Amino acid sequence: MSQRFYCPAPPVDGLYRLNADEARHLTRVCRKAVGEVVELFDGRGFATLARIVEVGKDAARLAAEGDPLPGREAACLVEIATAAPKGDRFDWLVEKAVESGVARVVPLTTERSVVDPRGSKLERLRRTVVETSKQCGRSRLMDLAPPEDLSEYLTRSDGVRLVADPAGELPHDWPAIAVGSTVRLVVGPEGGLTDEETARAREAGWTPVRFAAAILRVETAVVAGAAAILARAQPVH
Repeated sequence: MSQRFYCPAPPVDGLYRLNADEARHLTRVCRKAVGEVVELFDGRGFATLARIVEVGKDAARLAAEGDPLPGREAACLVEIATAAPKGDRFDWLVEKAVESGVARVVPLTTERSVVDPRGSKLERLRRTVVETSKQCGRSRLMDLAPPEDLSEYLTRSDGVRLVADPAGELPHDWPAIAVGSTVRLVVGPEGGLTDEETARAREAGWTPVRFAAAILRVETAVVAGAAAILARAQPVH
């Protein structure tokens, strides 16, 4: 696979222009020169091969070559609302969620939450989303939403709605998941959701699910949950 660069701006006069950071990465880190071909993606699902036609100080222009490249997106839209774990474990969670094909991560505030990621923390994590997408081949950026309170999040009524629970159903007993559908998964903090929070989720129509016999860490549950959801996605007959 060609080296990939993020270029959200549309072409001007038929040429794509990399921003300063991406241009420096192209020329100074990757040592690419005029005439070489790389891959560009816009973060909205479009990707193309492009030939470098001009480089300068903190600037580069490229011309698309051939047809748009096929996407590498997941079979259904997976949204995971999760309490943020401590330290760099949330960074790891975001990185692996991108690699797993998750469409959106919503940081949750729950009764046992210990981390409330906002402001500069979220902006830094959004840069992680871009860098991970470059590495794993995704052309649509995972959305990292602002934090939301669990009570508010549970009011969502569309799509397949799952809540992680050590006493929940294993994947073979989950509701059917159709290709192209929206699936929402709630993952609680260390120590889990309180009994009251779990009861509210059940009353609101969310299905309690689990991914293994063992108790999983927050970030492990996110990755295992995404994998289980996508493995169950089936075409509608």
